[in-house]
Parts: sequence; structure tokens; C-alpha cells
Amino acid sequence: MNQTIIRILPLVVVLASCSSGNNNDNFSAPTFSVDPETIDVSQAEYCDITQAQYCLFPFPNNFFTREDAATPTGKRVNFSPLGMPVNQMNVAIDVEEINRSDGFSIGALMLAFVDDIDLDATGAASIVDMAASMDADAPIQLIDAETGERQLIWAELDQNPEEGEPQALMLHAGKALQNGRRYIVVLQNLVDSSGDVIEPGAAFTVFREAIPSEVPELEARREHFESLFSSLSDVGIERNELYLTWDFTTVSTENTTNRVLHMRDTSLAGLSGAAPAVTINSVVDRTADEGESIGRVIEGTINVPNFLDTATAGPGSRLNFGSDDPDALPEQFEGDGTVDVPFVCNISQAAFDDAADGDTDSRAVIVGHGFLGDRFTGLGFGAQITNAIFCSMDFWGMSNQDVSTITVILRDLSNFPTMPDRLQQAFLNKIFLSEAIVNEGGFQVLPEFQDDSGNALFTSGIVQYNGVSMGSVYGGTLTALSPHFDYSVLDLAGMNWGLIIPRSNIWDTFALLYKPSYPDSVMQPLGLALVQTMWDRADSNGYANHITRNPLLGSKLSRVLINAPIGDQILTETAAELMQRSLEVKRHNPSIVEGRHIAVEPYLDIAPITTYPHEGHAVMHWDSGPFPLNGRDGTPLQRLDNLPRDLGYDTHGMPMGQTRAWEQKAVFWRTGEVVNICGAQACFGDGYDGTPGVYDPANAP
Repeated sequence: MNQTIIRILPLVVVLASCSSGNNNDNFSAPTFSVDPETIDVSQAEYCDITQAQYCLFPFPNNFFTREDAATPTGKRVNFSPLGMPVNQMNVAIDVEEINRSDGFSIGALMLAFVDDIDLDATGAASIVDMAASMDADAPIQLIDAETGERQLIWAELDQNPEEGEPQALMLHAGKALQNGRRYIVVLQNLVDSSGDVIEPGAAFTVFREAIPSEVPELEARREHFESLFSSLSDVGIERNELYLTWDFTTVSTENTTNRVLHMRDTSLAGLSGAAPAVTINSVVDRTADEGESIGRVIEGTINVPNFLDTATAGPGSRLNFGSDDPDALPEQFEGDGTVDVPFVCNISQAAFDDAADGDTDSRAVIVGHGFLGDRFTGLGFGAQITNAIFCSMDFWGMSNQDVSTITVILRDLSNFPTMPDRLQQAFLNKIFLSEAIVNEGGFQVLPEFQDDSGNALFTSGIVQYNGVSMGSVYGGTLTALSPHFDYSVLDLAGMNWGLIIPRSNIWDTFALLYKPSYPDSVMQPLGLALVQTMWDRADSNGYANHITRNPLLGSKLSRVLINAPIGDQILTETAAELMQRSLEVKRHNPSIVEGRHIAVEPYLDIAPITTYPHEGHAVMHWDSGPFPLNGRDGTPLQRLDNLPRDLGYDTHGMPMGQTRAWEQKAVFWRTGEVVNICGAQACFGDGYDGTPGVYDPANAP
């Protein structure tokens, strides 16, 4: 609509309402609640003036994009260095890598600042009642601009600031959003602790009330806001009740995945059907008489194309781009550079026993290790029970060799891209490991993977996956990228690091570096939100729409089994359920004993399994109970706020100790069927029998 008409129309309406018939003697000039001339627009070029006190709020926001016909979304993120948060050394977060994106994370942390808001009094959907966000009159909503459908979200204030410091309003998606889609955030009828309605800021009031203006910086935004008001009116939301609204576009699948898919596809094509080059460095045999469940440990290296910018592909490396084009794809280091990536394989005694007749049923399984672990972490569990060989490589980017790089990142988020870049190389490394397993010229022909009679120690042509904790956060991504996995087990699984981190009991240590580096309490969650779109190139969050459906080109669609503990203090249940909901898995039912979940409706939108064996994706929820048992504390429920839960027994890892879980995996890796290992009750572990109760720290041993 013509800008002059937009400015004149409200004035015409006001003049008409102030006149009486043809009697112009009663005419009085209109009055407005805000004088546009008083609004500070000095930073309007790179800050959203509707929340000018915090430059990048509200976030994410299409204001911080530009039109770009070359991208699938038609947009390109366009942050200005002038608007970026600065650390204590006054160094602004570098925008180059963020601005390569054509939208924002599909699990974006949505941020605004609303002084003195009382979320309970407002009636906003909370972590215990996300379903309230779907109500037509919900005060805080997220609307799909294309369909008008409300999205499952919940709201909270950041609890990390010290008393008296400002708190960001944080909105979380309860399920991954769609890629390449526009969404509208709605804040309406917000009230403070006294129950009084909170009035919007001056700039937004100009748009909401259609106040005429001669301020170019305001008028440049008016048409867009009128479009938002029109879209919201179509779904029953009226402009005069709004505190604030804005829109954002999610990143395309192509922008998230193109780099690593290019690395995968060109590298596998380079093999021309042959197995990757394998070097065996050591073999250690053990006997059952020694009481060992692992019969052989093999260590070696696999030669993998190197797409990082250093010859060693070591910590701190970046992807190697040949140009500054924001859509450039990684190139091999110096054209044909490779790197020898260490691996380790543990072969169970059961695999040796099974191979003796020359017809083995043993399965090869790639294991993804936990947070800042290494390839040796987690290989000691379950191989004997499942009759398997477990092979692993370090998850470069988040392994123990990357600790020093992570400390650098926490001091200056400009360095953040080193993490997802090296993780993308790690995915390629593990794909080459799986290729060595399935290729008939790979591990199968090596004597180290045969018994003394020359019998193969694992079934040829097949490889599965088992992620553990962080290995499941990234294991979802690896599963989406893998051309080989049929069945993936994700133990202790969740997604969206921006959601996981503040609630994790390991965050306190890293916060000692991060918070002093970015001391502004409102900027701290913004920093995590800013990097999430880059993190999505490795986090399952970015691949959520392609792990269990809509497979990526060249990937095999895998079936997924998740084991999730109640009371996990490292990976919050909310992040776990976000993944379960997004991957559309079904849950064992009953999932819990009454009272063992904080939500009004536990496991909202996670449908129950109705028939076993279950032919589909599944999750088993494991509970150790609220009571002290066998020398350990009881398990507390999840905290309602966004702080670490560091009280009572931490169940992180508990499902790994349950024999029944491994027996279930053994069947799953062979058939894809999920069998019932918990019967007609919930899944209990560590001696808990399902007796209802509440965790009482006073009675802990």
C-alpha cells in the first residue's frame, strides 16, 4: 500500500469521528498517545526500534534479514557488526558465519524484553502446560504465517540473572518448526505482578495505533506491520490487544545440510566403490577365562578426505572454503588433502563364540560417545549381551581434545563456528568408518576382524548405531546423514543445545567463563540463541525433520529407538521430549508412575505404543524412583525454572546399566522390532518397584 495513504487513513478516521454532521465548529485536532518525533531512531538501521534498549530484540526477527533470490527462502540473515553483543574485551560477535544462513533455527529460542511481566498472572503457557499455547486467546502465541496454525510453545523468564538484574522473556518451541517457513510471534494482553496491563513501547504503539508520522525510519517499517496485523486478524488476534508482534523465517534444509552432504557425497564418490584405506595399529586379545566380556580390542586409522583448513584437521580448524560466497561449499585441503582418523573396535566374546560355526549373527555397531569424551568412552557396555562389535571414533569438535577450543569460544562467541565445522568433518569420519564396515573390501577381509579359523566376526554389509548422551544429540544428525544405518539407538537423547545448556548440571563450570565474558544478563541467552542456527549444522535440532521421515538425498531412512531417563541432570527431560515429539516416536505405555512428571499432561503429543512388537520409532522412559535405594539418593523431578538440577540422584546413564534395555537393542538391531521389555508397567531401574512418592531430600542417606 502507498505509504502516504497509510499515513493519511488513520487521520481521516480520527477526523471523521471528531466531527458532527457538517458542523465544523466542533472540530478538534486529534491527540495520540505517542509523539513519533520523540522516538530515538539513531540505531534504526541495525537495531529493531520496537525494543531498542536491547538492539537485537525481539529475536529471531526478519528485520535482521535481507532479500536474496539465490537462497531457497529468498532471504539472507543480515546482522550488522554494529548491533552485535560485545564481550568484556569489547569485541563484537563476528557476523560473517551467521550471515551465511538463509533464516533462523527451526528450534529458535525466541527472545523479547518485557519489564515486570508476570507470566502466571498473564496466563502464558508454561513448561508444565504447553498445550495452553494452542488456545485462540493465549497471550503468547506462535503462528505459522502460511497456514495460520498455532504452534506448541512455552514461555519463561531467564532465572540465571542475579536478583535485580533484568530478565529476558524466553519462548521455546515444543516441537521443531518446519524448514523455510515464516512464523509470527504474538505477545498480547500481558500483565504485571499487580495485574495491570503492560503498555507497549513507543515505536510499536505508533504502528499498532496507526499514528501518523514523518519519521522515515518509522515509516520504513509501517507496511510490514500492517501486513502482520492483517495476518493476525485473520486468525482472530486484534491489533489493539497486542504488546508486540514480529515475524521470522526458519532456515532452509539446504542451507543447514548442503556443506556436509557435499563432503559426504564427493568423498564416497572418490572411493569408486572401494573401501577406504584402513591401517591397523594394535590388536589385543583377551580370553573368557580372564573374565573379560571383550575378546579383542583393535585400534587403527581410516584415511578420510580432509575438508578443514589445516593439514591435521585439529581443534580450532574451520571448514575450508575456496571463496567468500556465502553459499560456497567446503573444498578438500590443498585439493586432495586427507587425514588419518583413529578408530577403536571392541569385539565381544559372544561374537567369537557365534562365529565358530562360520555363520555369525553378530552385528557391527558404531558408538557415539558422550560430552567431551573420546572413542574409548562407552565401549564397555552391552557388547556381550547384544553379541556385537562396537566401533568408535572421536566426535571431533566436542571431544576431550576440543576442551581448550571450547574455553576460547566461551570467551568470544566469534570463535563458535570452529565447533560445528569440525563436527561436520567428524560426521564424514564416522561415515567412512561405517563404509569400512559394510564394504566387502573393508574390515571383512582383514584377519584382525576374523577368528583363528578365518571366520568373519560380524555380519557383512550391515552397520547400526548407538549414541550415548552427546553421542545421541549428534547421533540424530549422523543418522540423518548416514547412507548405511538401518536402526539407530539413541540413549539419553535430546536436542537443541540452547535449551539443554542452562538446565544442565555441567553448565555451572562453563558459565564461569561465559558469564563474565558477556556480563549483560539479557545478552547471555541471546548469545546462545545467536549461535543455534550455526549449531544446527551439527545438532539433531537442525535435522529433526529428516531423521525419521523425509530422508535427505543419499541417506538411508533409519528407524530410531530412544532410551530416556527420568531425573537426568545433564540432559533435561524437556529437551528429550522436544526430540521425541519432533521425531514423532511413540512411547511405551504406561510411561510413568502417577506424579513422576511435572506436566499437567505428561508426554503431550507423544503417542503411546498400542501393540508389541512395535514396528516403528519408539522411546522407553526409565525411572529409578523418588526414594533412596541401594545406597543412592532418590530422583527428583525436573525443575520448573531454567536452572541446573543438582539435587538427589542423577540418572544420566542409568538406562545403560539395565540388562533389559540391551536385550531390547539386540532384537532391534537385527529386526527393527521394538519388543516389550517392561510388561504392563512403566520401565523401572536400579531396584525401583514403582511405588508412588515424592523425592524428600531430608530422608536421603
